[in-house]
Amino acid sequence: MPRLELTARELVVHLTAWESIWSLRRSFRVPLAHVRGATEDNGFGGRALGLRIPGTYFPGLIAAGTFIKGGDKQFVYTSRKLQTIVIELAGNDWARLVIGVLDARAEAARINAAVVSRH
Repeated sequence: MPRLELTARELVVHLTAWESIWSLRRSFRVPLAHVRGATEDNGFGGRALGLRIPGTYFPGLIAAGTFIKGGDKQFVYTSRKLQTIVIELAGNDWARLVIGVLDARAEAARINAAVVSRH
């Protein structure tokens, strides 16, 4: 499961070696100024992700990598055992991050509190 770290200036997405292999992406950083907010997405199904370039998708098991739909590029890493949050971005290569976590409500609240305190 990706680990999300918040600093005063960045949201850091830490990926394990296996997660990096599945998503074809290493851990990365997003300036907190680019984060608009986060919501939990209990209805995440995976089929609505769009075109996978590059990454991994096994229906019902895992979605990992970069997906493009309607001109929007999003980074995705989630699996069936995880709750999903959607982190909306502005001024970034990705329009959003779709990340699987253990407690979506708590993670979304933590990210939103960091965004609010930054302003």
